[in-house]
Amino acid sequence: MRLFKAKQCALSETALSSSEHLAKGLSRRQFGLTAAAALAMPTVLRAHGSPKITSKGTYDVTVDRVRINTGNFRKMGVGYNKSQIPTILRFREGEEVTINVTNNLRESTSIHWHGLVLPFRQDGVPGISFNGIAPGETFTYRFPIQQAGTYWFHSHSGFQEPDGAYGAIVIEPRDGERLGANRDYVVQLADKHPHPGSRIMRNLKRMPDYYNRSQRTLQTLIKDSRQDGLKAALKDRGMWGRMRMMPTDIEDVQGYTALINGRSTSQNWIGLFRPGEKIRLRIINSSAMTYFDMRIPGLKMTVVQADGNDVKPVTVDELRVAVAETYDVIIQPRENKVYSIIAESMGRTALVRGTLSPKKVMPGPCRGSGPSHCSQWPT
Repeated sequence: MRLFKAKQCALSETALSSSEHLAKGLSRRQFGLTAAAALAMPTVLRAHGSPKITSKGTYDVTVDRVRINTGNFRKMGVGYNKSQIPTILRFREGEEVTINVTNNLRESTSIHWHGLVLPFRQDGVPGISFNGIAPGETFTYRFPIQQAGTYWFHSHSGFQEPDGAYGAIVIEPRDGERLGANRDYVVQLADKHPHPGSRIMRNLKRMPDYYNRSQRTLQTLIKDSRQDGLKAALKDRGMWGRMRMMPTDIEDVQGYTALINGRSTSQNWIGLFRPGEKIRLRIINSSAMTYFDMRIPGLKMTVVQADGNDVKPVTVDELRVAVAETYDVIIQPRENKVYSIIAESMGRTALVRGTLSPKKVMPGPCRGSGPSHCSQWPT
């Protein structure tokens, strides 16, 4: 039990180091303890235990082989700073950043800064803006921060991104957020499959519906015939056959585990709050192919930003987030109870539940609109 608690504690920390702070004599252990203490302080910039932003920040990022545990399966993958938990880089509009990326893999890697306006040679696309980062080498990115908002970064090499090489970017506006909040959390979504990205691509090229677990069968033909008549059922099958598609082919891949901040439903990401506080959730969809429908039962979400740009506030019950999109929403839980952040795939084949809680105790309820994905988890 102690080992399990230690592993869960390790998962709760964002892997991020600032070389400027380390250079001042602060050991990695001291830095980790300082960041953990800062978690208790209800300020926006400390909500994730990130280092203090300086006028010219220098950050160290390593690219590593990591063991990924989703609670459903374990596999080897790629991660930043030796963790399956996404790294969060926090910048400030107007500063100039230096990011030292060290490649600890046995293959070339890269980092693309998704959505950032920067010199093209810093864009991180191998073969276009630079040659990539060879094994054992350190590449230094330097660029000015000319914008604010929520963005993300990921590998642009091979299948490293779906294998786990992604993280979040939060840029504080020069003059502060237009709409303030008491707490600020990143909610980074992903779809983690037991197969590596290269194997998935190989299987899809051999058979486009290889991962479709909702195939129509003789039983469904009999059911449709009883409901609509045999002629209508056969006509429907013929129409789909001519298109070489199936009505259940909403998602290219099924059988994956959905994650929030590197955690599955059973691992239960938790964001703390006090009743009445306003909370900004920075939603990022880092999936390989999944569109997620987001909702928080019992709470309205006010969308205040889309893809890093402030928008006229719109209040919604549910929000569909496409691949690579980011949305900032503000919520205000007024009751002293647990709420669930639900992200369900558009095809209703996967779901992940995170928790908003006044204290770190029980997970929130988990209810999906599709097949029962929550019955295997505590509710």
